Amino acid sequence: MARWVVKIGSSSLTGDDGRFRPDRLEALVDDIAGLRRAGQAVVLVSSGAVALGRDALGWRRPLTVPEKQAAAAVGQGILMEHYRRAAARHGLVVGQLLLSRDDFDHRERYLHTRSTAEMLLSHGVLPIINENDTVAVDEIRVGDNDTLAARVAIALDAERLVLLTDTDGLYEADPRKVPGARRIERVEAWDDALLALAGGAGTSVGTGGMRTKLLAARLAVLAGIDVIIARAKPGVLQALYAGESRGTRFFPARRYAGKKRWLAAALRPAGAITVDAGARDALVAGGKSLLFPGIVAVEGQFDEHATVTVRGPDGEEIGRGISRFGAADLRLLLERRAREGKDAVRGIGVVIHRDDFVLTVPAGGARPSKDARP
Repeated sequence: MARWVVKIGSSSLTGDDGRFRPDRLEALVDDIAGLRRAGQAVVLVSSGAVALGRDALGWRRPLTVPEKQAAAAVGQGILMEHYRRAAARHGLVVGQLLLSRDDFDHRERYLHTRSTAEMLLSHGVLPIINENDTVAVDEIRVGDNDTLAARVAIALDAERLVLLTDTDGLYEADPRKVPGARRIERVEAWDDALLALAGGAGTSVGTGGMRTKLLAARLAVLAGIDVIIARAKPGVLQALYAGESRGTRFFPARRYAGKKRWLAAALRPAGAITVDAGARDALVAGGKSLLFPGIVAVEGQFDEHATVTVRGPDGEEIGRGISRFGAADLRLLLERRAREGKDAVRGIGVVIHRDDFVLTVPAGGARPSKDARP
């Protein structure tokens, strides 16, 4: 049984006036029910609580953070009631999971979250996930539901992530400004130049835009998950299941499992290690462990066995791993090498073993597939 994580944004559940549209939610649940009848397991990441709460409270003005939290508190129950009613028409039961960044950063909480979702799926329940907006502040926020959906897909070992939105996918140029702009149907591997094609940062009722969807797609693809960004239309999920070309599809280059999958989903590394060009090439292209001679700088304060970001000489993040040395010890070793020469630290070997390391950049450059069609 294949596992899908489907994310729908606020703009796809509301009309042009920003008000909630129950018919759009019902069409989505109908589509999910069709997937389930076809034997697919589905997890839904749904926005909409703030928009519903704002409607219930009669607020039309831009909201402060405390007001958004209050609106989420009011709207979350209303949103779940809509989903409960829509799912009941298909004999489905829904269950809610409200997550924060700590649920991904801490491995024990990550495993508990995964176990809960697995249990719901095993009993035929449709899990509906959202960020815990009622209490989340910047320090504990995932950030947006596109990123949340990508991390949920990684945590649940999903085969496919579908980001439903109000556009047909990624275009080579803004189709509203460039007549005849082509939709990119296939991206065979990641290229950071794709981010330049993204538009603005979302709508008045949502926190995400095309850029957040591309960053979420990048995260999921690098963890080995097939990603599709498509317009939220009735029947789109079953069309994708049937193999129809909808939106933009991103193909994964690798697939992580176990501890490496958790590392790929971790949001808050404790610090950073910068490496030279040779170490970068060994990690990215060679699949090697990180050895001390390749380290040039250390940032932050972290203990041994902490999760850290690994950066190349240009400052770009290339991966994440578990360091066998704390930051203080690594700095002492760097100072000793600078003062006494390489021979003084010759016996220092592996700092991050390859079994404790995941890439967050592709192993090779890539661009949109040449067979993209308008």
